[in-house]
Amino acid sequence: MKKIINNQLISGSFIQLDHWSDDEGARFQEDIRTLTEEHWCQMVKDMFNIGMDTLVIQQSIDCRTGWDNAQTYYNSKKYRKLGWIKGDTFDAIVDTADQLGMTLFFGIGTMYTKDPYYETDVVIEQAKVVATELLELYAERPSFGGWYWTYEYPPGSIAGRDSLQIIVPEIRKLHDCQFMLAPNSDRMMSPTLLQDIDVDICAYQDNVGLGICPDPLGRSFRTDRCASLQALPLVYEKLRFAHNAWKAADEQLPLKLWNSYFRERGPTAFWNDVEVWEFDHKGALIPAEFSRIVTQLNYTAPYVEKQIIYQYPGLMIHPDFPVKVGGERAETLYEQYALYRDAVLAGEK
Repeated sequence: MKKIINNQLISGSFIQLDHWSDDEGARFQEDIRTLTEEHWCQMVKDMFNIGMDTLVIQQSIDCRTGWDNAQTYYNSKKYRKLGWIKGDTFDAIVDTADQLGMTLFFGIGTMYTKDPYYETDVVIEQAKVVATELLELYAERPSFGGWYWTYEYPPGSIAGRDSLQIIVPEIRKLHDCQFMLAPNSDRMMSPTLLQDIDVDICAYQDNVGLGICPDPLGRSFRTDRCASLQALPLVYEKLRFAHNAWKAADEQLPLKLWNSYFRERGPTAFWNDVEVWEFDHKGALIPAEFSRIVTQLNYTAPYVEKQIIYQYPGLMIHPDFPVKVGGERAETLYEQYALYRDAVLAGEK
């Protein structure tokens, strides 16, 4: 397939063998846990066939039943694998990505982590075990793209900045590869922070899915879906301004030092993490209306380098897929997006 670069289009997605929250994933959790290796191979192919070339595994280890009861999605030497997994579905995803020429980022944290600020050493110890095992399994695979730090500490907080300044270089000692975050766009970013945290990719959550139920990061009181949607151009223009401030260390003075950052690894990539969901009245995820998603894509397209979504599994599904993960609404979202993509590529949008 010829690679298409068009920021009105989705070119990647988070992917997870089940949803990190049983409550948020209530509408599709049972179905997604029934999927076999063959199912996951087909799902990845379906994603590729609508233009997705990048997958981000949200977490490779799960601690929802306790830090001391950590279980993995992959074949670990130290931890037990989650009991409901049928076959080696993690490996099947990697195999399929290899065959299709896709890129994979591997989550090395967990959403149910100990606090990375107060217990940094403990968190790093677990992350290093996971990263080391994943490197042994997948570092030589053509699809290996790097790491995704799962826990969503806002980098603009003292806790987020200070813990990332320790975590990122420690993980880089294991392997020199790209390091990705998905911070919240409503918490903003500055050149100083981009230099301090020294990550290679920021895929900002666009925050349009929030707005009904309280969330653990305390954003709901500031969030209204209409207001969040309307604010995207201004928010993303400001984020673009921060990312554009990168300067090469040997660049000739004088520089606008009030708006500059210097990373030896180059400018931090600016991606968008498009929320293709909203909450139902019980706090479970459901696919958003497609018209809203198109607006999200169009409002952010002038500023970002790549559009990825949270997430395909459970919120989009090919109509011919044998297990109706996410139900009719997920099928409809897939069909609507496929038609939109065809129209964009034909120059009709």
